[in-house]
Amino acid sequence: MELIVILALLGGMALLQNWVYRRQAFTGLSYTCRFSQTEATEGDEIQLIEEISNNKFLPLPWFKAEITTSRFLEFAGSQSLVTEDTRFVPSFFMLKSYQKTTRSWKVKCCKRGVYDLNRIVLVATDLLGNVNASHTVDIGQTLTVLPKPVDLTADFSSRLRMTGDHIVKRHLIADPFAIAGVREYTQRDPMNKIHWLASARTGKLMVHNNEYTADQSLAVILNMQSRSYEGAATLDKNKIETAIRVCAAYLEDTLRSGIPVGLYTNGAAGENGPVVSHAFWGKEHVLDLLRILAQLQYHYTEPIRNFLDGTCREITASDIVLITPFVSEDMKDYAAQMQRSGRRVLVVLIGRLNGNEWDDMEFPLFEYTGGEADA
Repeated sequence: MELIVILALLGGMALLQNWVYRRQAFTGLSYTCRFSQTEATEGDEIQLIEEISNNKFLPLPWFKAEITTSRFLEFAGSQSLVTEDTRFVPSFFMLKSYQKTTRSWKVKCCKRGVYDLNRIVLVATDLLGNVNASHTVDIGQTLTVLPKPVDLTADFSSRLRMTGDHIVKRHLIADPFAIAGVREYTQRDPMNKIHWLASARTGKLMVHNNEYTADQSLAVILNMQSRSYEGAATLDKNKIETAIRVCAAYLEDTLRSGIPVGLYTNGAAGENGPVVSHAFWGKEHVLDLLRILAQLQYHYTEPIRNFLDGTCREITASDIVLITPFVSEDMKDYAAQMQRSGRRVLVVLIGRLNGNEWDDMEFPLFEYTGGEADA
């Protein structure tokens, strides 16, 4: 009889604690989750910080937060589950009464992109493991991972550093800082242009010869179409990623010399159409362009042929860099026409050129074979 009473009491206590945990598990409980920074670069290691507070007498012997994020955010030391582009990370806690716990995850940013951390599912159980109560928390965190620029001094068959001034055939005013040599003095030359060392060496008055220059600016054209013939969705994603990193390198390279730079791409950033960013200079401007690169999706808004014939015909920059996963006759014609109009054009091919049909081109074509260009 006593055994029956004891069993009844234990059963009643179990039912009571089941009811209590079902009703009170998330009462007085607060949970937050945030990235240590909102912006990073590919390869950077940041932190994901969880904070949980149990502000009640009832302890939580087993508590789990189910974090759902991108597979390209790698959590150190976690037993995560990866399906397609999604990573599921379980985070376990044991909370006493009125206890606050903070946990930091080391997160490696493996790929550029914009990653949202919107909702996290919280699961709590009772002392006996009979009750599983769940609750969803809205987080609303966003992490932007910028593309990592490649090294412009490596993995190129040729290189072009966009620095200095662009010499043109004619200009109204000579640039006193562009010295192209010396010539004999004429009565129209001011005395302060006399090159005394050259005059002493030749025995007659010689003056500095100034070239005629124009202010230099750079336009970077990024082709998000990975093959000559494909649908709106890009197929060679590895080549596209490499092209984006090369593009980021040329954008950052302008910071060293202060050259204005603009970005043109037939890719789409978010729900917007093709990107047209006119030339400007400065760190914040280049950072804005890198953010655009981080948002680019794996599809293009129009074929590169139409993009070159339309939007890119309006480019007035002195230098043009066309970064593309493949080359075509349309690109060759565009580059040749821009070159003949007084602009310097450079084509950067992601991968290697097949055949010798571009040997007679009027402009340089460089091959980039680093990264995952050939994947």
